[in-house]
Amino acid sequence: MQQRKGINWFFVLMFVVVAYFSTVLISQQVHLSHVSESKRIADKRLEAAQAENEKLHKQLEELQDLNNIERLAREDLGLAKDGEMPYQPAR
Repeated sequence: MQQRKGINWFFVLMFVVVAYFSTVLISQQVHLSHVSESKRIADKRLEAAQAENEKLHKQLEELQDLNNIERLAREDLGLAKDGEMPYQPAR
């Protein structure tokens, strides 16, 4: 048997194929990591927006109640009913 001293093209081709698929796999993992981080940030923003929305809905409900409207008018604006004397504490 005689040994060849040339390049074994099969092993070179296999190395190139394995290297190519390895780089594709690594790039996909990096992309997946970025997408996961973006999702985590978006979830935090969504949670904050939902909390703000809940707070605004409660304020809207309070502003639709006539007793609360009257209380706000008296406290914040210093308004009074007919015959009442508005009281303003010293500041």
